[in-house]
Amino acid sequence: MMGKRTIFGGFIEKLRDNKRLEMMVYAALIAAAAVIFIAGGGISCVGDRGETPVREPEPQTGAAESELEARLESILSSIEGTGEVRVMITYENKGELIPAEESQDSEQNGSTSLVRRPVTVSSGGTQSPVVLEELSPSIRGAIVVAQGASDPRVRDRLRTAAMTVLGTSPESISVFPMK
Repeated sequence: MMGKRTIFGGFIEKLRDNKRLEMMVYAALIAAAAVIFIAGGGISCVGDRGETPVREPEPQTGAAESELEARLESILSSIEGTGEVRVMITYENKGELIPAEESQDSEQNGSTSLVRRPVTVSSGGTQSPVVLEELSPSIRGAIVVAQGASDPRVRDRLRTAAMTVLGTSPESISVFPMK
């Protein structure tokens, strides 16, 4: 192990002493990185230069919303006295995807402006934006319909449980008896 460090250390010292060799190694590394980058599809910034338009990402909310409703129905129906339960959750928004952006200063007619372009990844001939963060949809409220909701104690338990799961206020949860 010590021999490897010495050989590697010796190479680094020779590299630092010989600037021409150092530049050649850097050029080879940059060329290798460029080949790997291009072969892998690369990352490109799409602007107004006539390139392939970026497909806007859509938040993945439909399945997650349905799953949350199903899980809430399941847990609420296990509360004593509730019987069958149905849940509908309403949302303020559909959530949001925050794309990665490339910022570049642009100078025209003596004034400088900041130009932002989405960072995209090429995959299978299509451009997809790089997503930095996905914000969950905001919950507006919920309606809970249960067989046992005509009992005020059961209705209160259902409202409290739904508020706990959804992180909402009491007035945003409505509980009704099932017909």
